[in-house]
Amino acid sequence: MSEQYSALAGIYDALMYDVSYAGWAEYLMSILNARGIREGANLLEYACGTGNITLPLAENGFRMTAVDIAEDMLFIAQEKTRKKALKVSYACADMRGFLLNKKADAVVCACDGVNYLLEEDDMRDFFKGVYGNLKNGGAFLFDISSAYKIKEVLGNEFYYDDGDEQTYFWQNSYDEGKKTVTMELTMFLRQGEVYKRYDEMHKQRAWEQDELEELLYEAGFSQINQYGFMTCDIPHRQEERIQFVAGKVQ
Repeated sequence: MSEQYSALAGIYDALMYDVSYAGWAEYLMSILNARGIREGANLLEYACGTGNITLPLAENGFRMTAVDIAEDMLFIAQEKTRKKALKVSYACADMRGFLLNKKADAVVCACDGVNYLLEEDDMRDFFKGVYGNLKNGGAFLFDISSAYKIKEVLGNEFYYDDGDEQTYFWQNSYDEGKKTVTMELTMFLRQGEVYKRYDEMHKQRAWEQDELEELLYEAGFSQINQYGFMTCDIPHRQEERIQFVAGKVQ
């Protein structure tokens, strides 16, 4: 997983240009606030990427610790943090085994980071680690690309984009037996007068909602809710992103 974003890191923000991360962060903060978790609280973010959720949370007064396994993504996040004169503690680590010295008031994992965990034991270890990193009364917020999205939207689709600075080709293939989508990316990034080719492969699992809920309960969580993304409504059958909220009861 650590090498999957080596080339993509440089163009990730450009690929995600149409995502309102400020709005996304506001949504997460509304859920946190409803649970009494407000500015000044210690937040741990897993799979932080280039810091697109990290930074607006930090700007709103949360004390952020942000973790990612990809060094190239973290480097960009750190540069963006420095330019904004914000304070964030970054760590390059595997989300399945990261331990805090001081427990967090809340844990966040956005942008379908958990879909990269392909095996039940990996997810079990992750949830148990999150539970151990949370204070009593804390909240765990994460989202997934739904099983519907991975099977029916990503599936076996092909995407491409041709620009002056970069061109990419993106081929998906879905494995029904393993419930995984493999995304093969070929990118040509402009470097001076030439374009350099990079190849990457990403894989995500289609997790059923009840599978994740069962593993959350097993890890010790309670008060588990599922929402259609950016709402507090029950997810509909063709929901592409689902927001989970789980509590660590005192």
